[in-house]
Amino acid sequence: MKKQDLKANLIISGPIFPEPVQVMMTHDMGDLVKVIGKGLRSEKFYDPLLDADQLDTITASPEREPFDGDPIRFRLGIEGLRLGLAYEYDPYFSLSIDGLIRCRTNLRPFTTTF
Repeated sequence: MKKQDLKANLIISGPIFPEPVQVMMTHDMGDLVKVIGKGLRSEKFYDPLLDADQLDTITASPEREPFDGDPIRFRLGIEGLRLGLAYEYDPYFSLSIDGLIRCRTNLRPFTTTF
């Protein structure tokens, strides 16, 4: 990464930082660059002085996330979230997932015996 590529709101990571860091500000100090940022997980403040060798080890996330993921896995994840929410509000819903056709009136005598 070059000094010119560092700018505000860029998310960087590398061996220098223990977590991904959002850049708040940069100061050019000749051969060095002072990066001021905060950690995304711990919100800890970071302000290291980086030279050209250290800048080469840093990677930046793209400004806009690419939408080139696997649509089948996305649908599977969304379906899992949907079923989780459905079960949270209607626990008997999980019984309809397994393909058996049941209704609540048929389950009432079954649940009261246990």
